Amino acid sequence: MDYTVIVIITNTLVVLATFVATLYRIKIEREQIQTVKRNVQAKECLEALRKYIRAERDSIRSMNEGELQEFLDYLEQPGE
Repeated sequence: MDYTVIVIITNTLVVLATFVATLYRIKIEREQIQTVKRNVQAKECLEALRKYIRAERDSIRSMNEGELQEFLDYLEQPGE
């Protein structure tokens, strides 16, 4: 076998491996971006909940056990 054929095949394999590695890296970075977006959304939701609780602190304290349980059940429902 000629050396040039071996070099071409080797270079082709290296380029293919680099391409696959690049695709995998893109996938990982996309997942990281989605995670950051979800963290930002969660932080915003938590801050909104804190504002609501600060504004309604007296009302929450005056709730009886049933009302408080209903309120907590409402908060546990998955959001849209």
